[in-house]
Amino acid sequence: MTEEKEVVEYRGKINPDFISKAQRMYQKYKGDKAELNKRIVDNNRWYKSNYARMLNPKTNETEPATAFIFSAIENKYADAIDNFPVPNLLEREPSDSGTAKILSKIIPVQLDMSGFKRVYKDNWRRKLKHGTAVYGVFYNEQSRDIDIRAVDLMNIYCDMHVRDVQDSQFLFITNAVDNDILKENYPNFRALFHGDASVESCSGTHQLDDRTEVTDCYYKKADGTLHMIKFVGATVIDATEDTEGYESGLYAHGMYPVIFDVLYPEEDCPFGFGIVDTIRNPQQYIDKLDGIIIKNALLSGKQRYLVKENGNINEKEFCDYSKDIVHVTGSVDETNIKPIQAQGLSNYIIEHRLEKINELKEVIGNRDFQQGATSGGVTAATAITTLQQSGQKLSRSVIDDSYDAYKALVLMMIELMREFYDEERIYRITNDIGSTEFARFDNSMLMSDVEKRDALGFVYDTEYRRTEFDISVIPQRENPFTKETNNQTILNLWNSGFFQPQNFDVSMIALQSMNFDGKEKVIEQIKELQEKQQDMQMRQSAIQQDGLVPVGQAGGGNQTDGELVPVGKYGG
Repeated sequence: MTEEKEVVEYRGKINPDFISKAQRMYQKYKGDKAELNKRIVDNNRWYKSNYARMLNPKTNETEPATAFIFSAIENKYADAIDNFPVPNLLEREPSDSGTAKILSKIIPVQLDMSGFKRVYKDNWRRKLKHGTAVYGVFYNEQSRDIDIRAVDLMNIYCDMHVRDVQDSQFLFITNAVDNDILKENYPNFRALFHGDASVESCSGTHQLDDRTEVTDCYYKKADGTLHMIKFVGATVIDATEDTEGYESGLYAHGMYPVIFDVLYPEEDCPFGFGIVDTIRNPQQYIDKLDGIIIKNALLSGKQRYLVKENGNINEKEFCDYSKDIVHVTGSVDETNIKPIQAQGLSNYIIEHRLEKINELKEVIGNRDFQQGATSGGVTAATAITTLQQSGQKLSRSVIDDSYDAYKALVLMMIELMREFYDEERIYRITNDIGSTEFARFDNSMLMSDVEKRDALGFVYDTEYRRTEFDISVIPQRENPFTKETNNQTILNLWNSGFFQPQNFDVSMIALQSMNFDGKEKVIEQIKELQEKQQDMQMRQSAIQQDGLVPVGQAGGGNQTDGELVPVGKYGG
């Protein structure tokens, strides 16, 4: 028998009516999302090709279950990983260019420290299967660093009738927390932590005796501040409004610390639908046709006989193919035993199955040539690549949509860095030429001093301005062919004379009309070379006009650097 949890009366600053409302809204959100949670469980079974018993629970036979859904999801997943995003921060004001440049180097390092790549991979599979992935961006007070987590779709609840989760009145995230940790952090509520957490997952509901379910309730107040209440059952065990230091809210940015990355959006709902929802009906019909074909093959491939009841044949010996002699009683003729053979299926059924497979591939854009297979005599590498790139339009569209969520995640990270990174931190970064450097950073770099001047131009006050950035996403393409193509592009530019000083002007015009990965970097480097070339020409022109050249350039020797001598003194 489960022990009743103690209900402790709340005595904090929050109105008890508001707490009751939060608990009612949690139950409402949970009820509204019940159908979605069931669909998530079902989708996971389809992904694992473990759905035959779900469709026909009374059957004892093993139903055919092909893995086309698994293949389609993994194909799209591979495309997403091949285009792993890297942020490039762009300043909104000229004075912020230095900060934007250093943040473009620091943010990827911070993401790596937060384990973002593993979260990115996990969330992409969730997004493809279920239609939605949720990133959580939190500040960890113990490690004094940013945590990025993949929030389980089964454990998050919000208003199901708004498009943007930030418009939800409440946001709830449930967690099964170890009892010992809870007792250590909240000793006054030890009696609550019995360890009877009921955890919903894709594999079903589980009872965990060593954990207790804790619900984090996030809400926004009228003044725009974000706060949080921790519930265990109906009892409040913690609240930011009751905690010193949180008078301005949990986070200064005032947003729910989650970002929804949706595959195919639903109207007026923060959650979307995924690949499984789109193609499981074609998959089901393919499996039904598979079942018909397999059953017919078994019947057609097995010889069966009609035997009279008084046919005088020893059936045991007749069915034993190791017996060379079969005994009979009396006379036996063709009427005593007669072979029967099942008819083979019409070719139409086989062709129809192939058409359904092609339909499924067409719907999801998972064509054969995207996986290296070709037909129709296409053998040239460039032709195969062109077909692959053309067939990846759907993937590129989906990936581009995910970059919007990635930008929001980076902006939320910057806001947490602006609020909490008040002590200098050192990051090991890679500079533009591939060498290792160390960069220093603190949140003062995200604030600018703005001088206030009077009508006469005298400074009478200074105020701080928040440094704002725009973000562009650069795909870090891990496809070996893409890297080879980019390298070949640079070699072609070199062989065409694009990096020759006399061609800089023409090169800039041509490059601006081109479209390839890394183009902006090439343009920037050519501009730098052009500026150096112009500076060198101006120096030489000035020296020739004065009739002087630097000693170090006039024929060598041990002369002091920077000393000028007349032309012709050393070697003419």
